[in-house]
Order: sequence, then structure tokens, then C-alpha cells
Amino acid sequence: MGKGIVRHFLTKDLPVTLIEMNEELADRARQEVQRAFDNAIKAGKLTADQSAKWLDNLVTGSEMSILGDRDLVVETVPEDLQLKKTVLASIERSALPEAAITSNTSALPITALSASLSSPWRFVGTHFFNPSHVMPLVEVVRGADTTPEIVQQVVDFLASTGKRPIVVKDSPGFLVNRVLGAYMNEAMRLLEQEAGIMDLDAAVESLGLPMGPCKLGDMVGWDVIRASNSTLATSYGERFELPLLLVQLDADRRLGVKTGKGLMDHSTVPPSPTEDLVPATREPDEQSSSRVKERITYSIMAEALRCLDEGVAAAADIDKAMILGAGLPRGPLTWLDEIGREKVLADLESLSQQYGARFWPAPVLRICVLAGRPIAGRE
Repeated sequence: MGKGIVRHFLTKDLPVTLIEMNEELADRARQEVQRAFDNAIKAGKLTADQSAKWLDNLVTGSEMSILGDRDLVVETVPEDLQLKKTVLASIERSALPEAAITSNTSALPITALSASLSSPWRFVGTHFFNPSHVMPLVEVVRGADTTPEIVQQVVDFLASTGKRPIVVKDSPGFLVNRVLGAYMNEAMRLLEQEAGIMDLDAAVESLGLPMGPCKLGDMVGWDVIRASNSTLATSYGERFELPLLLVQLDADRRLGVKTGKGLMDHSTVPPSPTEDLVPATREPDEQSSSRVKERITYSIMAEALRCLDEGVAAAADIDKAMILGAGLPRGPLTWLDEIGREKVLADLESLSQQYGARFWPAPVLRICVLAGRPIAGRE
């Protein structure tokens, strides 16, 4: 992620300093960035002169003292609270007093991370999405002490480099990963109950999503998904209780591409569905396919509504984030308005009776139904 962020800023003709744990790693990081540019040259997407110019703007090393006059510092070390707090405190000692300090975390609370700083007012989360040099979305997470001026400064800077920042509240999972967590958990339950691997992916892709959950989970890694969803379960309780299939995939090291087998067998070309945990197909009829699509759709909408109700982000930003960060064909709140608020409310109440609290509609939906106003138009 860190090297992808470096590549993005370099291609905007910005001076960038990359700091690693030691000089060997710093040299290796520079070589990886150069290799990426070399590959682009070979593909005819970049000239050698432009590559050389960008690399001239890159300073690498292992000492915080080389930060110099940089006015934005992005920390990208692994997702370990104590490690990040230690690194952030070191950054603060070396950075300019007015520099914005940010953390590229996808799960750790920004307010907790800021406890290591003597100037938490200038600290903000910047959750880039992988691959960070390609994906436009950045969740800008305001901590309890972050000033509005610092939030705006970071938002404006990211936008000036071509990123699409949205401001979100400091809450577990932030926005996109929280909604995706609800979606992936529901996908696992469907595999346990009524959908085959191929059935589920086909149903989801027919909704307009770029990739079914079985392919997505195998690509990302089921261990990563379990870790992320465990954090959500700790914070939000039974709504995010881990499906047994997800726990089993992680425990059996059936992690997907990285181990050669997950729900798909990656020793074949193309990968083929495994049959031992979940059948490839349960030969769905039209009614069962409709149920699968309904539960997937409403798992996304229900959690997006909760994020709106809790003030995690504005309605327009929730829609934008889920399109840019998750590849949805339309924002979930706009999608809800298209289906009809009264119908969605009735359907969520029915689903909650069948499957539990994860489908219970957030109060904001009932309020908008009573008020006769659209969800997506709400700020």
C-alpha cells in the first residue's frame, strides 16, 4: 500500500519521501517503484524521461530526519495499534509543527491512534484502497480531536491529486469495509444454507457487481476477511456474528489464491469450484435465485442505512464511496429509492423476522417514509 501511495503522488509531479525500517528495505522499495515505472515504459504507457523525472522527486531512507519540509505525512505500517502509535510519535517529533499527519489504516480507531500524539488536532485517517495508485477513493477519517481545518486541508490536497476523498466518522470499519463486511457475512450464510458457489457468484454478478463474493474472498484472502469481520463483531455484536463457513476457511488455511485453494481450486485454469465444503451448484430455480439476490441486496442496504443513521457519512458520500470503493453499479441509497422506500421498509421488517437483527431497518428509513422524502437526497 505504501509504495502504491508513493507511486500515485510521484505521478502528480510531487516531491515524495519514503521512509523504511532500514536502508536495505528503503533501497528495495525504491527499486520496486522503479520496476513499476520500467514496466509501464515497456508497455508504452510512460516515457523514460518522465520516469526519470518522477524518480528524481523520490527521496528514500530510514531516518525520520529526512522528512524535511514535507507538509503531509502518511503512515502505512502494518495494522498493529502499538506499532502504529510508536511510529506516529516518531513522525510527530520530526515533522513540521504545522504538517498534517495521517494513518492509512482500514480498521484501527483514529482517536485511539491519536493518543500517542501531543498534537492530536492535526491527525486524521486516510484509508486508501488497494491498489492505492489506481483506486480513486480515500476515506478521510476525522478523530475526536481533529480540527475541521486539518480535515479540509487533507481533503483538498487529495482531491488536487485526482483522488476522490470522502469524510467519514471514526467508527469501527469506517464505511466501505463495514458495509462490505455485512455483505460478505450474508454471502457466507447463503452458501451454508441454500446457494452453491457458482450460483451465488452468478446471482451477485447479475446485480451488476464486478465480482461475486466467492471470487472476491479467494482473491482478498479469507483470513483477511475474517480478521476484518471479527473487529466488526467485537464492536457491533450479533449482527456481525461470524458465519461458521468463514471461520472454517480460515482455520483450515483455505485462504484462496495465496494458499492455492479456498472456495475455488486455483491449481486449475481457470480456477474450479471446490465441492467438499459447499457444492458448486444447488441447481437453483427462479425463486431461490430471487431470494439470494434479495438477501444480498438488502444486507448492503441495511448496513448503509445504519451508517447514514449514525452519521458515519452523508448520504451522497455513502453512495459515492460504495461505487468507487466496492464497485457497486449504483449507490445503495439511490438504489433503495429506486426500489421504493415503503417496499424496502416492509421487506427489511420481513427479513428481520426470518433472519434476525442484521436486517432490522435503521430509524432513518422509517422517518423518511413518514416524511415522504428520499433517502439519497438526505444530507
